[in-house]
Amino acid sequence: MRFAYSPLSFAILTLLSTSVHANDISEQKNSKQMSESIALNPIVLQAEKTIEIGTTTYTKEDLQKTPNSSKNITDFLKVNPNVQFDREQRSSRTQGELRPAEVSINGAQYYQNKFLVNGVNNSNVMDPGGALGKDSYQGFDSGSQGMAINADLLCKLEVLDSNVSAEYGEFSGGVISAETCAPTSEVGKIHGSITYDYTESDWARYNIFTPEDIKDFDEPTQSNQKEFKKQGLSANLYGRMSENLGINLYGSKRQSIIPVMSGISSPEKIDQERNNTNAGATFYYQPNAQNNIKFGFDYGDIDALTYIESRRNSGATTNTESTALFAEIETRLNTATVTQKLNYQRMDSQRVAENHLGIFWQYAPGSKDWTEQPSSATANAAEGTTSGSLNQFQDSLSYSLKSVFDSFNFGNTQHTWTLGAGYDHYNAKWERPTDLYNYNAAGRTNLSSGQSCQPDDFLCDSATTLNGKSGQYFFKGVLYKAGSAQAQQDRWHAYVQDQILWKNLDLRLGLRSDYDSLSSQYNIAPRSALTYRPLHNESLKLVTGFNRYYSAQTLATELRQQIANLKYDIERETKNPATLTWKETQNSGYRNDSTNLKTPYSDETLLGLITQFNNWEMGLKWVNRHSKDEITRDRYVSEQSFNGKTFLGTDYFTYGNNGRSQSDIYTFTLKNLSPFKLLSSSHQFALGFDYTDVQKNFIDYHENYQVNTPNEEDRLVQYGDKIIHWSDRPAENFNQPWTARISWDIGFEQLPLKINNFFSYKSAYDDALKVKDIDYQGEMINAYEILKVKPRFSWDMRTSYDFNLAKDNTVTLGLTINNVTNRKNTYTGSYLNSNTLKSEIGRQFIADVTFKF
Repeated sequence: MRFAYSPLSFAILTLLSTSVHANDISEQKNSKQMSESIALNPIVLQAEKTIEIGTTTYTKEDLQKTPNSSKNITDFLKVNPNVQFDREQRSSRTQGELRPAEVSINGAQYYQNKFLVNGVNNSNVMDPGGALGKDSYQGFDSGSQGMAINADLLCKLEVLDSNVSAEYGEFSGGVISAETCAPTSEVGKIHGSITYDYTESDWARYNIFTPEDIKDFDEPTQSNQKEFKKQGLSANLYGRMSENLGINLYGSKRQSIIPVMSGISSPEKIDQERNNTNAGATFYYQPNAQNNIKFGFDYGDIDALTYIESRRNSGATTNTESTALFAEIETRLNTATVTQKLNYQRMDSQRVAENHLGIFWQYAPGSKDWTEQPSSATANAAEGTTSGSLNQFQDSLSYSLKSVFDSFNFGNTQHTWTLGAGYDHYNAKWERPTDLYNYNAAGRTNLSSGQSCQPDDFLCDSATTLNGKSGQYFFKGVLYKAGSAQAQQDRWHAYVQDQILWKNLDLRLGLRSDYDSLSSQYNIAPRSALTYRPLHNESLKLVTGFNRYYSAQTLATELRQQIANLKYDIERETKNPATLTWKETQNSGYRNDSTNLKTPYSDETLLGLITQFNNWEMGLKWVNRHSKDEITRDRYVSEQSFNGKTFLGTDYFTYGNNGRSQSDIYTFTLKNLSPFKLLSSSHQFALGFDYTDVQKNFIDYHENYQVNTPNEEDRLVQYGDKIIHWSDRPAENFNQPWTARISWDIGFEQLPLKINNFFSYKSAYDDALKVKDIDYQGEMINAYEILKVKPRFSWDMRTSYDFNLAKDNTVTLGLTINNVTNRKNTYTGSYLNSNTLKSEIGRQFIADVTFKF
C-alpha cells in the first residue's frame, strides 16, 4: 500500500512538524485545560445513562469516537446488536459509494424503519425498496432514507428497536431519530468546528483471491470500484445571540471520484462521480418561561454521474434532493405540557440521460465498432441510454399534538397520562418527460439476400457483421411513452398512554389508532411494557412487553399500474427493412388492486432483564416478532403450450398481502459504567452478542411471488440435501445467525490521545443458489445448492490527538483504520443472484483533521 498525496496529507505533516514538543509538561497542562473547555462546548451533550430496554441513545462523543468511514447514520449503527446489515456492506466493490447502507432491525424488512431528522420523517414513503427501479426504465434505485445526513453534524442519535411507545407509528422495524446540535454556551459567544476527511483506493488493500475476483478487478469497472478518491468537508457554527435566542448553522459536502474503464475505444477511461451535500439551520427561541420555540430547515442532495460499461453515449446524472421545514412549540400549561409540531418536506428525484434512445447492435467492423475488438463473432456494440430521463416527487405535510399531563396519585399508584394526535398528507408524482425507445437483441435480425436499408432508417445498418452477415436491422422494440402518474394519501393518528408506578412495578399501557385513506383502514395497535424491580432499586430490572406495529404502505404500489400502462411493444408492419411504418401494442402486465391492500403489521413479544453489579451493567433480551399481511408482488400464471410442450406463463402481476415472517432475536450486552483506571490510562468496554433467526415466505415487495399453480409458500424445494417447503427456508439477507461486537475505548491522563477500537465477529452462514430443477416423487421442484461461508472478523480502530493552538482553538488529527489485521473476509450474494465467493475490503485508512474554535 502506498499513501497518495492530498491536501490532508500536507495538513497533517505541517501540524506534526510544528508540534514536536507536545509532550512537554506545560503543553500537557494546557491540553488538559483545553480538553475540559471543550467538554463544555455547546454541541457536546452529557452522556445519557439510560438502561431502558429497547431504547439506545448515542451522544456526540459516541458518534465522534466510533470508526465511521462513510460518515452516515447507518454505518454508525454497526455498534447496535439489534441491527443487521446487508451482506455487501463491506464489499471491496463499492467503497467509492456515498449512499447509506440498508439495515434491518429485529428481523424486519430494511424498508420498514422510520428515520427522523430533527423530528421530521426522513423515510422514503414512495418507493423505499426501489421496486420501480428494478426496471431502470420505470424508476430509480432509491433507498429507504430521503436525506443522507452527515454524522459529523449530529449531536444525538436515538434507536428505538423494541417496546416502542404509542407516540411512534408507521414502522414495523425500528425508529432511528437523529438531531443536530442545540447551543447552550454563554451569550455572545460563537463556537464552531470544521472537519476534513480523505481516503482513496491506494489507502486500502484488496484481498483478491478467487478467479472471479481476479478477473473482475483486472481493471476498474462500474460494478467493481478498484479506483476511487473520497473526501468530505463539514462545518458547524453555533451560539446564543441573547438570553432568549440561539442558533445552529451547519453544512457539509462529500465527494467521490470513481475512474472506470468505459469499454469503448474512446475514451478508454471515464470518471464517475458521487456527491452528497447537507445544509441547515435551527433557531431556538424562548420568549418566556412557559414557551419554547424551535424552527429551521434541513437540506440534502445526493447525486451520481454514471455511465454504462461498453455502451457509448450512455451517461446519466441522478440526484435526490430533500428539503424539510420544521417548527415546534412547547407550552407549559397549569397541569400539562403541550408540544405542537408542524413539518413540511419535499423529496425530488431526477435522472437526466444523454439521450432517449437505446440500441443493442451486433458488432460490425467499420460501422458498429466503438467497443474494444471482440474475441467472439457474436459480440455486440451498444449505444444510448438504458434508463432515460425521469422525475419523481414526494411532498408531505404533517401536524402533531402531544400533551403530557402532570403526574397524579390514585390510591397507591402514580399515573402520568399522555395524549396525542396528528395528521399527515402525502402527494407522490412520477413523470417521464420524453418518449423513450429501446431496441435489444430480441428484436434484431440480419439482412437477407436482396434486402437493403432505406436511407432514413436509423435502425438498419448494411455493414457486414463480425460473423459475416450482410447487415442487420431491428424489426421490433419497446416504447416507454412520456406521461405521469400521481397518488395521494392522508393519514390520521391518535394515541393514549398511561405510565403507572406502583411500588416496584412500572407499567406503561398505550393504544394507538391509525387511519390510511388509500386502504380506508382503521388500525388499532396496543402498546405495553412492564418493568419489575424485585430489589426495589435499579440494580435489577425484569422487563416484558407486548406491542403491535403497523408499517407505512408504500405509494409505489398505487403508481405501478399507471406507470406500466405507458409501456408499448412496437414492431414494423411487416418483418422487412423496407417497411418504415410501425404499430404499437400496449404491454402493461399489471392490474391495480392496491386500494384493497391491508397495512402490514408485526406483533412483538419481549422478555428481558438488566442488572447492575459493582461497576458493570448486564442486559439480556429476547424479541419475538410475527409479521403478517406483508406486501408481495403477486405473479398469476396459467398453463400455456408451445411446440407441443406445456409450461407456466405469466398472465399478469398485481400486489397482495401474502407475505409473512417470524423472527427470534436474542441479545446479551455487558459494559462497565465508569472507566477502569490502569496506570495513567482509562478504559471503557462494551460487549454486544446476538443470535438471529428469521424465516420469511417472501423476499420483498418487488420480487415475484407466485400465488397460483402452485401456491408459492407451500411448494416443496430441495434445500441442500433436505426437502422442505419454500416458506421454511432461512431469509436470504439481513439474517446473520451469530454476531459479537466489542467496543474498547482508551484515554490517557497525560496525553490528549484517544484510541477507540471496535471488534466485530460474524459466524459462518449458509447461502443458496437455485441451480436446477429435479424430479421428486413425480413432480419437478427447484433445487438449491448450499454454500457455507466462513466466519468473518474485523477490527476497526480510530485514534485522535488534540493540539492546543491558541486560546479556545484546537486541532484534532484523526486516523481511522478499518480491518486492522487485513483479514481476508468473504461473502456471497443473495438467493437467485450468485453463489460465487466475493471479497470484503482489506485494511483501509481514512484520515481527518478537525479545527475547533
